[in-house]
Amino acid sequence: MIIFSIVFFKTVSVLLSVVIGFLAGKYSNVEKDSISSLLFYFISPIVFFTIPASTTLTLSALSVTVVTFVIATLLSLFSYYFFGKFWQDHTRNIIALSAGTANGGYFMLPIAAALFDDYTLSIYMMAVIGINIYECSVGFYICMRSLTNTTDSILKVIKLPILNAFFLGCLFSFCGFTLPDFLDDFIYNMKGSFSILGMVMVGLALSSLQKFEVDIKFTLATFAAKFLFYPLGVGLFIMFDHFVTKWYNNDYYNALKLLSTAPLAANTIVIANLQKFYPEKVAATVFLSLLFVVIYMPTMVSIFLSDLN
Repeated sequence: MIIFSIVFFKTVSVLLSVVIGFLAGKYSNVEKDSISSLLFYFISPIVFFTIPASTTLTLSALSVTVVTFVIATLLSLFSYYFFGKFWQDHTRNIIALSAGTANGGYFMLPIAAALFDDYTLSIYMMAVIGINIYECSVGFYICMRSLTNTTDSILKVIKLPILNAFFLGCLFSFCGFTLPDFLDDFIYNMKGSFSILGMVMVGLALSSLQKFEVDIKFTLATFAAKFLFYPLGVGLFIMFDHFVTKWYNNDYYNALKLLSTAPLAANTIVIANLQKFYPEKVAATVFLSLLFVVIYMPTMVSIFLSDLN
């Protein structure tokens, strides 16, 4: 019950940033594009450079990034072909993107920090990086492939700032460099800004909608991909590792389990707007997923996560 309460109230507090963003978008002249550019080109790359750069990278830690990337990619491809039976337009692309993504950074970082010690939190963040690499590469490509040829799609992926920042951070760590101590406060503030502004962007996106359009069929399909297929995929991997490969311990399992409960990624709204993939119903579905996890996440964490401090 204590764990349920911690996660529940943390979830509610994170959602307050969405409310602030919505009110700011409705009643104040806030420039959404400026905040989006600030996040995309500056804050996100800084955060995802400092995560590997601040850690002594090991094969074990890096392998979690690979694991989450592979799981997300497989779930996305499965959803693309499975839901292709029901949709032949761009809908299948956005569902496939959503199936592999998770709001593991903006929404989940404060919750993970409340539940985990520093060691498990670092594992969790490396897992999040795998999801972000998927989103910036395979996920983005799945959306772009319906509009551009393969070469153009791959070039767009290669140029993404967050992807380049992560690889530079890995190179920085492997070369044996360390970030100076005087940057600790700056890094901490960047992570806080990353979470708050990311959720404010969700509110701003919702405030700009001309109508709140809920497509029941689309919402159910997206929820099935995110809240059913995703936990099942992670659960199958954990069972396989526990009984067969035995690569990881309970700290890794808890990090993966928490990530599997995350709501739909906020960036899905941005991509839907950019590509004109039914932005109203995508934004509505993302918002509904945020409301859904208020109960879903505390329940799942209370049942399935173990040995939490």
